[in-house]
Amino acid sequence: MNLIPKFLRSKKLETRSQVSEAGANNLFGTMGTRSLPVAVTKDFIPNGINGETIDLTGGDVGAKWIGLESRAMQFWAYNYCAPLAAVIDRLAESHSNGRVEFIDEETGTTVKKWNKNPKLVRVRKLLKNPNPWQTWEEFDSQQQIFAKLFGYCPVFAVSPVGMDRSYTKALFNLNPFFCMPQANFDFDMFDSSKGGLIKLWRITIQGKNYDIPAEDVLLIKDGYIESSISSFGLPLSKVAGLDFFVSNICAANEADNVLLKKKGPLGVFSWDPKGDMAGSAVLDPGSQDQLQADLQRYGLTVGQLQHIISRMPIKWNPMSFNVRDLMTKETIRSGIDAICDRFGYPAELMSGKNATYENRFSAEKYLYQNNVIPFSLRCMARYNEFFGLEGTVLNLDYEHLPVLQEDLLKAGEAYKAESDGLLIEWQSGMITWNQWQLAKNRDAVAGMDIYYVEWAKRNGIEINPQKQKEDGKKPAPKDTGTEE
Repeated sequence: MNLIPKFLRSKKLETRSQVSEAGANNLFGTMGTRSLPVAVTKDFIPNGINGETIDLTGGDVGAKWIGLESRAMQFWAYNYCAPLAAVIDRLAESHSNGRVEFIDEETGTTVKKWNKNPKLVRVRKLLKNPNPWQTWEEFDSQQQIFAKLFGYCPVFAVSPVGMDRSYTKALFNLNPFFCMPQANFDFDMFDSSKGGLIKLWRITIQGKNYDIPAEDVLLIKDGYIESSISSFGLPLSKVAGLDFFVSNICAANEADNVLLKKKGPLGVFSWDPKGDMAGSAVLDPGSQDQLQADLQRYGLTVGQLQHIISRMPIKWNPMSFNVRDLMTKETIRSGIDAICDRFGYPAELMSGKNATYENRFSAEKYLYQNNVIPFSLRCMARYNEFFGLEGTVLNLDYEHLPVLQEDLLKAGEAYKAESDGLLIEWQSGMITWNQWQLAKNRDAVAGMDIYYVEWAKRNGIEINPQKQKEDGKKPAPKDTGTEE
């Protein structure tokens, strides 16, 4: 039984020239009519004064918006809108530049001897090759693309039953386009023992369903607002809300393509009666269609003809059109800027922005400081929670990147200036030894709440007050502070 009303079913348009309106009425233009899951001429675009579209879900079919809140539409947007895919891919590549390391939560310093801890060794070995088909860089990039495009990425952990999560054998990113969460109907907000909102994740491969328990899935989120009440707590994708910008980019590119290939209506052929002719005959619909078909043989491509030879007296009426009036380039640029703003990606890093080297350098630094690194901290927090890491935790380090080296140099200069200032204060008798160490975030030493003069006496060092006042370059005790 076909649940779709007869008037909505795909059918061949009965127009004089057999012109298809499907491309004009599709969110992604003519390309979208080739692969979208529902073959109708008005499916995923506004269809009414309130911006509705046709929702082909079966049953009581009504006008409903099917935009980029839908996972299916997000998937096709990534396929058909090149600037959207470019921004998501670049964010993923930027994130994968991070180096996996372990840090001490208390001091924030890198742990060098992590290989002495068997649990950390197991985790590090797993992340080096999360599964037999992917390296960490490939796995991480794919994960970022899924999270940016759909708002989240479920990660399936293959772990031995009853053992610590550090014994996990493999990690697999599950594509949200194919993987569906199943509700936990026993969920109780006040009873955590009944589990979360999601009971399991169901993925279909070659027609076979696989059910993965929610406790075996690590969920990476790129969003904060739930998409709906029935969204299982999953965040709204950042692609949602970009409907018209994505549509405008696709439409503008298609318009440019049509203008380049067909030049639109270059003019009109009309009857050109002569003085010795007795009249004219009106073309019937069949003759008009035949004429349209004949004219399609002419154009600016290599395989088309450029000249018309006719035995009939016809007149050419040229039509002038300023293609700049369409402002397609401006439309595309506006769409790209909107996508960049939504994802927090600096538009200066996209081609065509005419940014200087300095602007692009600053933009790249902004990208890491305000987008990539904060998101990496949220991702690693999920991994640390999953593996049960405390004290020594996973982190992605980006300090080796050239764009961040300038900040390291400035930090080193600031550190040296601070150290020199504290040394002068110590040798001038303004602070004690322990006050010096505490100012550098080091531990105090028992018996060292003394000033420089007392320390010099203990160590048999003669102090020249005048010389000390001039340059403050008297010997200081050995710096016993250690940092890992």
